[in-house]
Amino acid sequence: MFVFMANITNFFAQKSTIDSLKISLLQEQTQKQKAATYLLLIDNYFSTNKDSAEYYIEETLQFTKQESSLQVSYVSALLKYAQLFIVKGDYKQSENYYNKVWAILKDNYDYELYSKYYGDFGVLHFYKGDFKGALTNFSKALELAEKENIEEDQLRFLNNKALAMSYLGEAEASLDVHKKAIFLAEKLNDSTALGKSFNNIGLIYEDMKEHEKALEFYLNALEIKKNGTSQIDVANSLFNVAGMYKEIGEKEKDTSLYSKAENYYQKSLDIANQINYGKIILYNKTGIAQLATARNQPRKAIAIYETVIPLAQKANDNQTLRITYLNLGVNYLKLDILSSAETYLIKAKPLIETANNPSDKASLYENLSKLYADKNQFKIAYKYFEQQYKLEQELSKNSLQDKISDFEIKYETEKKEKEIAEQKKELLAQELAIKNRNLYALLLASALLILAIIFFAIYKRNQLRRKQLQKEIELKDAISTIKTQNRLQEQRLRISRDLHDNIGSQLTFIISTIDNLKYVSKDANEKLKQKLTSISSFTGDTIHQLRDTIWAMNKSTISVEDLHSRILSFIEKAKASVPTINFNISYDIDANKSFPSIVGMNVFRVIQEAINNALKYAEASTIDVQLTKKENYFVITILDNGIGFNLKSVTLGNGLSNMEKRMGEIDGTIIINSELEKGTEITLKIPLESTLDSV
Repeated sequence: MFVFMANITNFFAQKSTIDSLKISLLQEQTQKQKAATYLLLIDNYFSTNKDSAEYYIEETLQFTKQESSLQVSYVSALLKYAQLFIVKGDYKQSENYYNKVWAILKDNYDYELYSKYYGDFGVLHFYKGDFKGALTNFSKALELAEKENIEEDQLRFLNNKALAMSYLGEAEASLDVHKKAIFLAEKLNDSTALGKSFNNIGLIYEDMKEHEKALEFYLNALEIKKNGTSQIDVANSLFNVAGMYKEIGEKEKDTSLYSKAENYYQKSLDIANQINYGKIILYNKTGIAQLATARNQPRKAIAIYETVIPLAQKANDNQTLRITYLNLGVNYLKLDILSSAETYLIKAKPLIETANNPSDKASLYENLSKLYADKNQFKIAYKYFEQQYKLEQELSKNSLQDKISDFEIKYETEKKEKEIAEQKKELLAQELAIKNRNLYALLLASALLILAIIFFAIYKRNQLRRKQLQKEIELKDAISTIKTQNRLQEQRLRISRDLHDNIGSQLTFIISTIDNLKYVSKDANEKLKQKLTSISSFTGDTIHQLRDTIWAMNKSTISVEDLHSRILSFIEKAKASVPTINFNISYDIDANKSFPSIVGMNVFRVIQEAINNALKYAEASTIDVQLTKKENYFVITILDNGIGFNLKSVTLGNGLSNMEKRMGEIDGTIIINSELEKGTEITLKIPLESTLDSV
């Protein structure tokens, strides 16, 4: 119950911290302060919500990428991404990010980043089953921490180094490192690190087949980790405890312990699934498969192991693969399916020999010896039996048992001496407290201070509520604005439908009527026919302009692609009326870039007017239309090779005045360059602020 309440308290404290950090992001901050806030959010989400952690890692990378002053924050975010992929079990992607980090760090020494790099890169090597690589990186990280005299980091790297050494079979040397880690953890009062040390010593006992002693250390580690905030650590400890119940159950032929083991595997698996912890998900599946093997259910074990293989291969997890292949071989041997047993044991062989864990190698050689004996290949069977025997002699560890016993005695003695020293301090403090008559005043002052803290916390909470209320009001205002905009858009659509259905149909009727009149009035004079033709043509142009207006009204935004299509449509009509002119249109701007409808419509009308002027007056053979982006402007150029005109001597007509007026309405500019016999160039420049983001 206490552990549950502690976890609930930790949860609400962490949620309060996260909410506070999110609020601070909305307030004014320097770039460095904002980057630091992002990194704190990542840390708080990392052990509870991997998706949120990944979101804020991406946000941090985008925010810090281009700023050299924020390089430390950028590299820290890359390292967090690499860690995240380790937890997910995607070791290949993790290694890619560590390579990116090293490319930045190799010429710029920064202790904090270097120690994180070596420490975390060692974790990746460990999970991949490359214990030598893990030991190398942990040792480098430890050297840096000792050089900088940072004890908290020394403690972390001591624990990791000792763990890698124990996996390499260097148990004696590993114990010496653990001893340093334990005393440093007690000096720093770091219960989390102490839990890791207990856990790692349990691993050494497990390697020695002292499973009862290993279980004792694993349970102590679990109790410490339950009071912490890391669900990853809890999942790992539950897995270790489950493994020991399985081993003891096998040794004592006690099937009730198998049920205990399965219960702990399931608890660990539930947490791993909840936090998307890929590595421990695979470990628990292999653990449940090992239980099936112990219960003499080889077919069930094989079925589970075969689901693990593709996941481990995808994650490039050699550590899981080597155990899976080995145990598949063992279970196929039980079923006397020798070909399959041989296939999997041979697959396991290079992985186990590369990892160089003596216990795994002994198990491999033992089963290979059985396999080839069953196949009547006694020479090969004897070779593997010899290798197994040599390894088991090395694993007897009599001297190591003495060393562990000595270590425990010394540790317990020093621990008791510390407790006695602490008790003496307490007695002295009590005597001093009795003599000190000012104690009551001190207690009163403390009570007042606590009350002040409580009142300050209430004040801050109310202040936060006011800010949240203000945010809600702003959100309601934003929703109201969106609703208004939607109503306006609906009105525009209604008006455009009315224009199309009423005025459009009426204009079409006028054209039809005029055409009928022309047909009926066959004998009418030529002047009347020309007048009717002129009216019909004018009405047709009016319909086209009306359609253009409806096109613009139907859209709240007009993309470059829409504009380009509209210009092409207009040019096709121009080609039909003046087939001797060659038209070219090109654009090298994002086709999805868009404008407010009024900007797009004005630009289109100006382009129409410019092309019409060229058709009417320029006597050109070629007209080019180019849409480009230059610096902070969207630029349209209409260029003809016609007769040109003298800007100084020509009076600007209504057409050019209208073009200038339309560009002025959208904060754009129009530039006209023309020379006699050389043609005319009209350039339209619209600030990119008038455009919207890509749609």
